[in-house]
Amino acid sequence: MKTIIYSNEKIKLNLRQLFQYSDLMKNLAKRDVTIRYKQTWLGVLWALVRPLFNIAVFGVISILITKSTNPVDNFLYVGAGVIIWNFISSLIADCSNSLLANSNLITKVFFPKLILPLSSTIVCLIDFLIAFGFYLIAFILLKGFPGPQLFLFPLFIGLAAVLCYGAGLFFSAMNVRYRDVNFALPFLVQFLYYTSPVFLSSEFYLSHLPPVLKNIYLANPFVFIIDGFRYCLYGEWVNFSLLHAALSILFIFILLISGVRYFLKFEKTFADYI
Repeated sequence: MKTIIYSNEKIKLNLRQLFQYSDLMKNLAKRDVTIRYKQTWLGVLWALVRPLFNIAVFGVISILITKSTNPVDNFLYVGAGVIIWNFISSLIADCSNSLLANSNLITKVFFPKLILPLSSTIVCLIDFLIAFGFYLIAFILLKGFPGPQLFLFPLFIGLAAVLCYGAGLFFSAMNVRYRDVNFALPFLVQFLYYTSPVFLSSEFYLSHLPPVLKNIYLANPFVFIIDGFRYCLYGEWVNFSLLHAALSILFIFILLISGVRYFLKFEKTFADYI
């Protein structure tokens, strides 16, 4: 019978220690990328298969719902939402499963466990950049080069990574103790998918939502990130609100800080539960 003892010592984030183990993080990310595409005919091009399938399916659904008369522009619009959402959903899922997927390391050697979700972030970022690179080429060929707002692109990708990493820290720590997380998380991600402007615009949602829900919708950080990502491409952000933007960014960093604290609180017990 295992006895799990919780430490009462003050929770501290040791950034210097994370830096010391940065080579381990890079090697873990390299290993995961290699394993993901090892012995495949298409290799990293598989990073395009999922978004292309979703763009095709939800592009058609979007046309049927909105009755768009410009299918090319509609598919490009849906494509932007699908690509950023694939990054978000993959990052949440991979970070949440990062501890269990590396249980053999956790029980054998010491290292800061925060590295595991970070390495998953790198892998998801690589997949995203591959898909986005092809999407951007298609966008330029069909609509021309985006305006100078494209330089804000790293800001929204960074916010997406911070948001999903913070959420992933919560879910990964909980996943070690409660395996129900593996079953509940896909439902949560699916719910967020349909309540965010992935294949439908925020204008469409706001025109159909009751007034009491509009502020809640606009304060959703996923809405802010997806709309911001599209702004980088199209240069238009009809529903932008400085207040809702501030609330979204505040929520993202509160989630990150809370996620780090929650993760570190139970870090020493991971090996016991696994």
